[in-house]
Amino acid sequence: MTEPRQALQVQPQPSGGLMSKDEWDVDDVLHQIQKIQQLMSKAMKDGEHYGVIPGTQKPSLLKAGAEKLCMMFRLATGYESVESYDGRHLTVKTRCTLTHITTGNAMGSGEGSCSTKESKYAYRLAKRLCPKCGAETIQKSKFPPKGQPQAKPGWYCYSKIGGCGAEFDAEDTAVTGQDVGRIVNEDVADQYNTILKMSNKRALVAAVLNVTAASDIFTQDMEDLQDAGALDVTPPKAQPSPRAQPPSPATPTATPPPQSHGNGGDPEDEPLDPWWPELLTKTGSYRFPKLQRKAIERGVGPAALEDYVKLKYGVSGMQFLSRERAGEVFADLEDNRVPTATRAERAEAEDKLI
Repeated sequence: MTEPRQALQVQPQPSGGLMSKDEWDVDDVLHQIQKIQQLMSKAMKDGEHYGVIPGTQKPSLLKAGAEKLCMMFRLATGYESVESYDGRHLTVKTRCTLTHITTGNAMGSGEGSCSTKESKYAYRLAKRLCPKCGAETIQKSKFPPKGQPQAKPGWYCYSKIGGCGAEFDAEDTAVTGQDVGRIVNEDVADQYNTILKMSNKRALVAAVLNVTAASDIFTQDMEDLQDAGALDVTPPKAQPSPRAQPPSPATPTATPPPQSHGNGGDPEDEPLDPWWPELLTKTGSYRFPKLQRKAIERGVGPAALEDYVKLKYGVSGMQFLSRERAGEVFADLEDNRVPTATRAERAEAEDKLI
């Protein structure tokens, strides 16, 4: 009589792959790096999952990219947020904890915060409103009103950009009495939901970078660090491409004497070669070559420079910049206080991070 055969005892294998191991060896670390690089090359898109914030070199990990890494490494997110109020201003601090779905192990965490006191939320750009139609289309005229050749140039509501075409005197308080430029945002409560999302997003990105050790590939939101003044993002000095001009066969080549532009003929204040065509188109001439050279040196393009001037002084373009104010902007460029991207570009980058 044969005895019943005993069932084979199979020892359960730990599930969860590398995440379940108590300690990794060098090959495990290299394998992790390769997985992230493969995901980046095959499943991530520049501008959607990661992106280079203007003025930086290393790509910033965006929210969509952080979610992709969580999905690949089977990480679940958990958020703990604390809200505090200072009058109407809201500050949210968030801790994001990542848990391995298969094993239930807590893998690490990251923290982030956001506040309506940040300049992008606390202030807004105010433009002159037309007293008649209410549109933000008021422009300063270069010519006196019709039928008043001796009067000062006044204001007009620009019809080609949606205005009503009305004209106003130079001293009309309905126009001149308006606050323009950077003013306090009276509707900060409209930003409360965005503040919570931004705090959670920053905590998520920080947690993913901590847990996956991907900081050598990605960085956190560089725009946040730049706005806080904790990051020097000065790009290398740009060099203009040489433009060789063939000499005339009938006239020998000669170096013309520097022309004076009100500065005693300083060569450093002479007009640039037109390799900054955007600004040339808008202003009609290179009024402040030193300022433009400094902007190029700091990596600030013409659109970003003009956007900064509009915001700071409430003017409609570079052509209305006085020499005194040009000197102030030059000092701002020296101190790296001028953003390398326009407000629209920064807002677009920020929206992708939410």
